[in-house]
This record gives sequence, C-alpha cells and structure tokens, in this order.
Amino acid sequence: MSKFRLFAATLLCCMLIPAVAQTPYSQYGYGTLDDNATGNQRAMGSTGIGMRNNLQINMMNPASYTAIDSLTFMFDFSLDYKASWFKEGSAQNETQGGGLNYFAMQFRLGKTVAGSIGLTPLSHVQYTYGNSLPNGSYTRIGEGGLSQAYLGVAYQPWSWVSVGVNVGYMFGKIQNYIQVATNPSTGGYYKTMSVNDIRLQAGLQFPIALDKKNDVILGLTYTLGKPTHGQVLAYATYSDTTTYNMKDLYSMPHCFGAGLSYTHDKRLTIAADARYDMWEDAKFYNPNTESYEPMNNRMRLSAGVEYRPKLLSSSYFDYIRYRAGGFYEESYIKVGNNSVREWGVTAGLGFPLRSDKSILNVSFEYSHRNGYPTTLLSEDHFAIVISMTFNEMWFWQRKFE
Repeated sequence: MSKFRLFAATLLCCMLIPAVAQTPYSQYGYGTLDDNATGNQRAMGSTGIGMRNNLQINMMNPASYTAIDSLTFMFDFSLDYKASWFKEGSAQNETQGGGLNYFAMQFRLGKTVAGSIGLTPLSHVQYTYGNSLPNGSYTRIGEGGLSQAYLGVAYQPWSWVSVGVNVGYMFGKIQNYIQVATNPSTGGYYKTMSVNDIRLQAGLQFPIALDKKNDVILGLTYTLGKPTHGQVLAYATYSDTTTYNMKDLYSMPHCFGAGLSYTHDKRLTIAADARYDMWEDAKFYNPNTESYEPMNNRMRLSAGVEYRPKLLSSSYFDYIRYRAGGFYEESYIKVGNNSVREWGVTAGLGFPLRSDKSILNVSFEYSHRNGYPTTLLSEDHFAIVISMTFNEMWFWQRKFE
C-alpha cells in the first residue's frame, strides 16, 4: 500500500469513530476540557509546552513545529478506551466508551519555517442521570462538545528561539435536555448550543544547549480570550423557542501556559508544565436559570519523564521509549459553592518502527475527580490510549527503485 493510500485509509477510519466522554460534571459550562496532548504526551502526564521532538508532533505549543527534520512529513492520530466508575453516597454506576482523540500532520515549509494542520477536541459533554420523584422521574441528558480544525506555522529565526501560531476554527454542538415525567403528563427543557468561531494560540520556545549532551527548553503559550460566536436555542415543552446570539452572553478565557524540559544525551527527558486559564472573567449564560454560571479560574500542573536506554544497540528493547507522569488540576467547573479537583498518574511505552522513525505509542492513565470542600460525585477513570506517528521522508527524491 502506498503512503498516500495508507494515509487516506487511516484518516477515513478515524473519522468514522465517534469520541465519547462520560461524566456528569460535563453538564456545566462547555463541558470537560482537553489540552490537545498527543499520545506520547498523555503517557507523560499530558506535558509538552516546553518539549521539542523531531519524531513526534507537539500541538500543545505551536513553536515546537520547527523541530521537524527538513525532509520529513509526520502524520499522527490517536484512539482511546475509557472505563469510568461513579459513586455518590450509596449509589454507584460504571460506563465504558472511547473513540478518536485527534489527527494531525506536520511538515517543513522552508529552512526556518514549519507548519501543521489537524483536528483536535476542545471539550466533551456526555452524561445521563436521574432521580425519582413522587409519581414520576427527573432525568438530565447531555451530549456533544467542541472541536478545532487548526492551521499552525512556526518560525525559527535563530537557534535559540522559535515562535509559532495556531489559527483554529472552533465548531461543535452541545445539547442539554431535562425531562420531568409525571403521571399523567411529561415536560421537558431543551438547550442546544452551536458554536462557530476562530481560536488563536501563540507559542514561544527557547532551546538552550548547556553542552553537547545536555539541553534545556523553556516554553510559553498564550490563547486569546474573546466573545464566543454562535447560537443558542432554548425552549420548554408547550413554549416558544428563544434564540440567543452567543457573542453577547458567552466568552472564552485568556489562557497562559509555561513549560520547562531537560534532555540528556537524547535519551532522557524530564518535563513540567503549568497552565492558568482565567475563567472567572469569562461568561457563560444559562437560559434555564436566566443567570450566568459561576466558574473558577483553572489551574493545571503536570510533569513527566521519558527514557530510552541506548541510542545504538543490537537489542530492540533498548530503542523503546519508557514514559511516566502525573497531573493535578483545579477545574473551571463550579457546582454551587463547590469546586472540582482532579489528579492522575500515567505510564506508557513508545515502540519504534521503520528504523526508529515511525512510533507506536501505548499509554495508560488513571485519574480521580471529586468536589471540594463538600464531597460530591466521586469519579475514577482508567484509560488506554493508542497513537501512531508515521514519520516519512516524503520529500526525498529517489534515484533508484
């Protein structure tokens, strides 16, 4: 199979698989958020703002695109499976799901310029739960989320600095439904949010060579906060539909990120990230309550390590990348007077293919989410993430077949 047929078949298979995220916390705001970590970064606690790698795509910081080799074309996609366990008081439940995470491509545009395009998730909404009422029931259902199709470009004018920008088209639909079924009638409240907007992210990286075998990279990112464009339709049973123009009632926050990585002998990488999103200054209107939803500023800390035993060896096991990491997050989601916290640990392996260029990544992630200071719904999640990076010399002109 040619490289072009392999690419087309892989892309088609990925687009036919829907992504699923199950958590009742996703009913708030735009849902649970995604930081666009690739498969190898997921194994390192979803860390990557200060990382540069010529064999892996890094969408977390567009300044990293210039790390790609001059004749290389990379294509990366990821799938996951997630099992979740929920507990609130004596009530327990569990769900399973999975699907496509993202796909992305990266390539050289010139000696000092590189680009990337891809499709990534930004938020996930998927929940179903209910309560019993006298002579009836009360059910909440939600589904959907936001995605981003992006075009990125990076420029490295000198060896010690690289700057990049991602221009994204943000789109998606989020549906929330409340049903109250009583004897003898049934009523409901419906809300559908359709987003169509532009998202801008900028990044900087400062690679510093300490000596021939040791390097340090400082990375910085900024995502522009702005009004959200789109439309919200809200209506209740036996009532007219109310249409809201989102730009006056909804917005996205200013987001800041910083990352630092250390690499020894191209075999050991240690990295850490910090993110801060200013959600308290953003707006999210709830037509059901006719008020703005309260939100917290989001903080996320993560760290990870990758180790490769040897650069040259007769043993395949010396070429495998061994990864581990962890993260802690204070979510933007607020439930009454309670905030939401999440922490997790990760581990994974990178299996090189085709003379150490293409890589199959497998990672495992355990995370726990709960409310504080009052204990709310407790969630435990276990995910298996599989990603594949095709790293090809597509621009090499062959002289012999």
